Amino acid sequence: MIYVTTGAIFRARLCPSLSTTICSTLQTSLAAPRSRSWPAGWQARICYFKAVKAILPTELLDNIVYWLLVQKRGFSSIAAFASTSHRFRQIALRRYYAVLHVRSAQHWVRSCHIAGMFTWVRSLTASTTVFRFKIDGLARFKSLSSVELDFSGDGLSTQSSRVALLLNNMTADLTRMKLTHLPRVDSTLVALIASRFPSLNNLELSCVERLDEHCCWLCYEESSTCCIHSPIPDAFSSVDSLVTSFCKALMSLNHLETLFLGVFLSDADVLARHLERCATTVVPSPRMGYYNLPPPFGPDKCAICGAEHRAAVQDRERRAKALFKQSLPSLQNIAFSSWFSAPESMGPDTSR
Repeated sequence: MIYVTTGAIFRARLCPSLSTTICSTLQTSLAAPRSRSWPAGWQARICYFKAVKAILPTELLDNIVYWLLVQKRGFSSIAAFASTSHRFRQIALRRYYAVLHVRSAQHWVRSCHIAGMFTWVRSLTASTTVFRFKIDGLARFKSLSSVELDFSGDGLSTQSSRVALLLNNMTADLTRMKLTHLPRVDSTLVALIASRFPSLNNLELSCVERLDEHCCWLCYEESSTCCIHSPIPDAFSSVDSLVTSFCKALMSLNHLETLFLGVFLSDADVLARHLERCATTVVPSPRMGYYNLPPPFGPDKCAICGAEHRAAVQDRERRAKALFKQSLPSLQNIAFSSWFSAPESMGPDTSR
């Protein structure tokens, strides 16, 4: 509970509906006259509380900060609230830093020097390259429940060491993990995650974001060689082999409900044939002076590829989903990246 002291000032930009709700609560708590009301509108308010009897629940103040940040997620939204008192500031910072998006290595180092940061942060989003310094600081975030990491700065040769270093410095109580731009998604990676984080209920691993569809056909083809986007048949002989290997690695995750594997279950030569067929007609690159060419496109936008592969790939994906759910009883949602996703497919970014 928080006692409102004489002369306390609370300035905030509040929406009309929230203003009315808070004003009503404050008037009741302070035994204020019925005629006193909080004006509606979006202008800055100043409220002066006199005396001593009011006790505001921490939950109410926490909700005030929540709605301020919903309107605009920036420190300017809660600056006035946080300046009211030490207690108000702690409530504001706890809610503001519940979600931390690390923008750079310098930002990461500065964040590790903020008192209270290690207990406030519940969700962390960052690129793996920001942890060049103070990697041990990651282990001090004991309240983390969700982590999103971008591995675009790593390659096939560095992924294993980077993953081991990062995961060994994270709290084992994570319930959600999302790793994107991975060079590869394999059972070794999955087994390491499962052994380290037994409480996970949401796991997303993806590498198809590394395919570069924003430049030219040459860059598109080159990017396809820098990640294992289609592990069948090179890494796994069949979809049954892939599912068996991943389910064995995931068996210890008894609370896993949602799984997304950002790899294609179609054969690797689907993309190779697409490049041979479509890229040969538009080979000139912007680097060679051709600046107005349309960007490359995948098999999902190719009528010939769709006619050849769509039905078989969708059958393969349906079989994989059935096998996953049969082997992992807790699993409710399973999805893959797909060139030819069926309409009923569920999960994040299942189509390209």
